[in-house]
Amino acid sequence: MLFTHQHIASSFLAGCVFCATGQMGFARQLTSEEIFEQVARFASELKADGERLSNVVMMGMGEPLANYRNVIAAIRRMNEELGIGARKITVSTVGVVPNIRKLMDEDIQVRLALSLHCATEEERTALLPANKRYGGLHELMTTIKEYIRVKRQRVTFEWALIEGENDSPEVARTLGRLLKTYDIRSDMSHVNLIPLNPTGGYGGGPSGRKNVARFVDVLEREFGISATPRMRRGIDIDAGCGQLTAANEKKKEKEAAAAIAELSKFAEPAGLPMVGVYEDDEGDDYNDSSDETEPDFKESSNEPDLRHGSVVQFSIDDLAVDLDDEDGADDFIDPTYDDDFEIAEAERLIALIKGVSLQPVQTDVAPADSLPQEVKSTSIIDEDNIRDAKKRRKKLLKHLKAINKLKDMQSNGKVLNEEQLEKVAKEKEWMLELESVEHNLM
Repeated sequence: MLFTHQHIASSFLAGCVFCATGQMGFARQLTSEEIFEQVARFASELKADGERLSNVVMMGMGEPLANYRNVIAAIRRMNEELGIGARKITVSTVGVVPNIRKLMDEDIQVRLALSLHCATEEERTALLPANKRYGGLHELMTTIKEYIRVKRQRVTFEWALIEGENDSPEVARTLGRLLKTYDIRSDMSHVNLIPLNPTGGYGGGPSGRKNVARFVDVLEREFGISATPRMRRGIDIDAGCGQLTAANEKKKEKEAAAAIAELSKFAEPAGLPMVGVYEDDEGDDYNDSSDETEPDFKESSNEPDLRHGSVVQFSIDDLAVDLDDEDGADDFIDPTYDDDFEIAEAERLIALIKGVSLQPVQTDVAPADSLPQEVKSTSIIDEDNIRDAKKRRKKLLKHLKAINKLKDMQSNGKVLNEEQLEKVAKEKEWMLELESVEHNLM
């Protein structure tokens, strides 16, 4: 099982509510090199033991077809450099219809597995929000039927069995009728039944053996569809889809809470003045006596007695700038500073946020001496990711609009210079990137 994405709390990719990965949300796409490296490492370890890596399944943390270009590039390298046959590579998808159609046109014969889990429109949309996003069950099943016709390959339907929700004989019959309605031949389909891996963010539990057996019996006896119950492996080590990362995140949260509790032991004792937000009224009179007695604040019947540490109500001005506003985002991309000292100080503050400790900038030291080495982060908090994606989308739309103008000029007989031709050549690359960015913003 390969990972194709990294995740961090509260965003979305496929958004499956029962899955630990879907509960984490999206952080970034892995590169083709990072995906291929996972396979290459396992292949090397097996080779050292006199064995050979023969099968690869692309699923788990992430939706492979949402990272289409990098996944396909990695598959080609597995095939060419590691000698893994394309038919031994399975790509699992929640149902990204446009990219299933792209895969249909590829010259590689990888196997396709569809995470179906529900056989009615309403139930599947509730469990897998991506269902509605890609046109619903009709669009998906029509595409699967076409995929089987073009590729002449059997498709696997993955079904996570959830106790009392989608594991009854009646649900099995609904699934059988669904495949029959779209003329998906029984010899060109197979159902993988996997009792649900429990997660902290979803209340459902795995189906019992009797329900699993009844489900298999209905599919095979009444519809002639082969079905295989799969063992839930690795639950004891959190090896289910996204569970290891979720467990690590919980461990980090506990460690952080323990660290805060330890630091609280050294907090200043209670009773000392608390620094807070207080109202600074120039009209207040107080005794400016030479002794160190507390100032005598002016009392008013309309206002409370405000002293150091008092918190008052406040509101944000309607004219304040919304930094999350997409239209105004570009105004804050390139902040300007009065001098090099301010630039270096800004870099120091950014470094503190990233966890890099630097000394305050000195005026007699060159700013470059205090700058940290650039560290590429592979994990982005959700709000930053969304903001950056919106900025990138805006720039890509601008680039593509310029390309359309250049192509119009070219069709009217205008000879483009080398720089303009290079920009036109990037159209497909930018269109694919825009598609990926917009998918992740859905």
